[in-house]
Amino acid sequence: MILTQKEKEEMCVCLAKKLPEIRRLLHMSQKEFGARCGISSNRLSAIENGHHTMTWSQLCAVVLICMVNRQTKEFFYANKILNPSFLQYLQRKDENIPPELNIMVNPAITMSYEEVITLDQNPIE
Repeated sequence: MILTQKEKEEMCVCLAKKLPEIRRLLHMSQKEFGARCGISSNRLSAIENGHHTMTWSQLCAVVLICMVNRQTKEFFYANKILNPSFLQYLQRKDENIPPELNIMVNPAITMSYEEVITLDQNPIE
């Protein structure tokens, strides 16, 4: 799947309109959300108010933050914020192959990661 520059720009405009609602779901100020995404609070404000167009890299940063949070991920899908071609593009799918919406991870890998989290929370002294 290949996205045109126009398609990317349209996705940026669409997502920018939803940023205040996304921040509310995450209980974050512009400053906090911007810091997570690598966007200054001034730039984030300008994007949210339509005075600046979000760049493709800024969109990708926002999507990364949102896709690792269940509530915002569900919000993305429920509100059809990004079209299927975006996921096809990221997943390197042919345009005739539907994107995977809920990519599963091998349970053994998840368990080993959970062990690391447990060790980090309960360090051996």
